[in-house]
Amino acid sequence: MVPDPTQRKDEYHHYIPRFILRTFADNFSLKTPNYFARTSDVALADAIPQDWELRDNGGRKKKGKKKKGGKGGHDIKVYQVEGQIIALSDVARSYGNYDMYRDIAEDDCMMFEDLLSKMESTSSTFIRKIWAGEDLSLTRVQLTELKKFLAIMTYRSENRRNQYYENKFNPKTRTSIYNHMRRKNITKIQDVWFDNLKWLIKTPTEEIMKEFKKAVSSMMEYKGSIHVTELLDFGGTCTNYMCIWQAEEGTEFILSEGCFGAWEGDMRDPFHTFYVVSPRYCIVLVNRLEKWRPARYLSFRSWFEGNIHAFPETVYKKGLPPSTPDMDFFSPEDVFKYQRIVIPKEDVYFVNSIFLDARKTCLTYNSSVSLYKTLRYYDKMKTIRPDLFNNRHDYSVLRRKLVADMNRTYPYPEETPQ
Repeated sequence: MVPDPTQRKDEYHHYIPRFILRTFADNFSLKTPNYFARTSDVALADAIPQDWELRDNGGRKKKGKKKKGGKGGHDIKVYQVEGQIIALSDVARSYGNYDMYRDIAEDDCMMFEDLLSKMESTSSTFIRKIWAGEDLSLTRVQLTELKKFLAIMTYRSENRRNQYYENKFNPKTRTSIYNHMRRKNITKIQDVWFDNLKWLIKTPTEEIMKEFKKAVSSMMEYKGSIHVTELLDFGGTCTNYMCIWQAEEGTEFILSEGCFGAWEGDMRDPFHTFYVVSPRYCIVLVNRLEKWRPARYLSFRSWFEGNIHAFPETVYKKGLPPSTPDMDFFSPEDVFKYQRIVIPKEDVYFVNSIFLDARKTCLTYNSSVSLYKTLRYYDKMKTIRPDLFNNRHDYSVLRRKLVADMNRTYPYPEETPQ
């Protein structure tokens, strides 16, 4: 039988990169050579899903079929909000969607994923250095590509995609998008999401930033290849400076659907945008308003305080910069040397609390003790500062499961009613 060329295999696309998900698996090792994998893989559609290993009351394993995959698999703990259960899930089928680009031409999808995988490979090399304790140096070109990858993964996230597929915009933004659709002959608002995405990844960063400057000067009057709102968000991300946060000993970062690109601050100017890259490390893009401190004259403030920022040491190709350097002074070969900033446990819990409040369907963690302490902190803060947490979810069931899990490992006080 001749195969039908109109039929195409389902693909599973991750909105949190697989090589990052693996760091939350108990069997993760830096010595594993295949730490990098593209964010979508047609082969995953034909794979038999591994049975999730359910845990009753947070830990007792239920009997089931023997899992396939052998030593090569990486399972992570996932708390499913709807069923209120803790399960083990293979990273191959976690934090992603089938057919993220449905109704898009297959050639466009393959081209896009090939470009994205190259960016992911470059970014994963630097992120692996973060894990391994190696020197954190990036050339200007490499830093630009890393920021572009982070910005694209933020836009590619489940939350941003659903915003278009469910048409969740305020009236002013929706009108602007409809005007953009008419100019570009786009018939469905869902197609705007992919059209923006395709343009961002195909277009060199230098050209994107030129368009960004035009958009800043004309704002909603901008008429270009991409919708102005997404262009402003992308440009804002790329103009932020980067820090590497390391969790204080005994604490860990968690994952949720929105943790790769979650932010804190004001809607107009997020101060910190978070990209968890392992239980121990988080890349943070910081608004320059926060470092330069003019924000103290504004009506909004960052939620974080203390010495948690540092500009990188810069080695300029052309030597020491003049007092007022022009753009010709800067070179693609300039080198930025970053340091790991150990942040206090309260700030780790604060970052995690942002994820806890914004989560939709699931959470992932490594340490039961660290997550338990995070939940205690979140419960306290949503009472003290309800203005910071709109959803104020109830995690009492999860807390009891974590206590049961910890009591099997070592004595731990029982949960007391509050």
